[in-house]
Amino acid sequence: MTDKLDLKQKIQFCVVVLMSILTGAEVDLFVPSFPELQAVFELSPFMVELTLGINLAAHCFSSLIVGNLGDRYGRKPVIVSGLIIFTIGSFFCVFAAEYWQLLFGRLLQGAGIAGPGVISYLIIADTYPPQKQQQLMGILNGCMTLAMAFAPVVGSYVSLFFHWQGNFVVLLILGLACLTLCTIFIPFRPSNSEASISIREYKVVIQSPKALYYMGTIVLLILSYWVFVGIAPILYMEDLGVPLSEFGFYQGSMAATFALASFSSGYFIKRFGQRACFIFGMGSAGIFMFLNLLLIFSGVKNPLIITIVVQFLALGIIFPVNILYPLSLDAVPRAKARISALISSSRFIFTAVTIQIVSYIYDGTFMFIGLSMFLILGLMFICCFKLFREEKNIFV
Repeated sequence: MTDKLDLKQKIQFCVVVLMSILTGAEVDLFVPSFPELQAVFELSPFMVELTLGINLAAHCFSSLIVGNLGDRYGRKPVIVSGLIIFTIGSFFCVFAAEYWQLLFGRLLQGAGIAGPGVISYLIIADTYPPQKQQQLMGILNGCMTLAMAFAPVVGSYVSLFFHWQGNFVVLLILGLACLTLCTIFIPFRPSNSEASISIREYKVVIQSPKALYYMGTIVLLILSYWVFVGIAPILYMEDLGVPLSEFGFYQGSMAATFALASFSSGYFIKRFGQRACFIFGMGSAGIFMFLNLLLIFSGVKNPLIITIVVQFLALGIIFPVNILYPLSLDAVPRAKARISALISSSRFIFTAVTIQIVSYIYDGTFMFIGLSMFLILGLMFICCFKLFREEKNIFV
């Protein structure tokens, strides 16, 4: 197999990219609708955040299952099944007349999106030459991160013109597009009847300190930002008085930072090396922690200042995650699918639990949001330190 991709491989990669965009946007696209959902369904902050938490929890548990199902029955059947479940959930959300219907739809969306969310990375490993895999995974991670960053921006304007149902219509259309294209262009590969689907197969990964430190560093970095994104609509629009028409500008500035860092990360890593770019990213996260403490103790209520400070966290995520993720998949031999599933599932369950806790103790200020982000990043630095003690030659 040559290093150059043929037309079929390029089309397959485009389909995988579209699935990664859906996976990244699915969680955060509708969060700007939180204030409207509170009013329509008469919900508390805790109850409206539950529409996010139940989705993430379903994604978490489904990820543990689809990782093994993908090895047992093949990649394509698992992805197609997941997209069908996601589409059904999207219908429930679009036509929800009561809160429980919306909650059930979000549960199905989370359970269904786990298929493409976990297995899409494995299609790259199955389909493309070894020389291309790390490069394409970097692009894929960048697209997913960018989708996560831009989703609240797009969602704020969709909500402004089409109300809360509009965002679920967008997800429904994207889900149907992914389902159609995957059915046509993603090849069916032979299944492996000897592959076990038992959760016990994850034991070898969980028992590896190196794998756990990789996952801890990656998951906690992403978690620190998702906590902010999950609560930001209520903080900005309900308590800081930012109109929905302006909320997109604040989210857009962070999305622009993600975009610039994501799509230039490959150039900078090639130009300056993994070590220098990793140090830059972790340094930006450290600067955010310091500025975050200043926000907490000063009681700042200016949304512009808060947004500027969070930009440092956005910069701090891109390089470390894009560098460590491909390396983490080789932390345990012959366990790429399980490591990918564990990273995905733990990321979502920790995000769901943390957002629910923060929304429960939320007092209308940035204080508890900032404190939670500070503690999460503190744990991340501990995991990162232990990772480098466990594997000293990561960047060699």
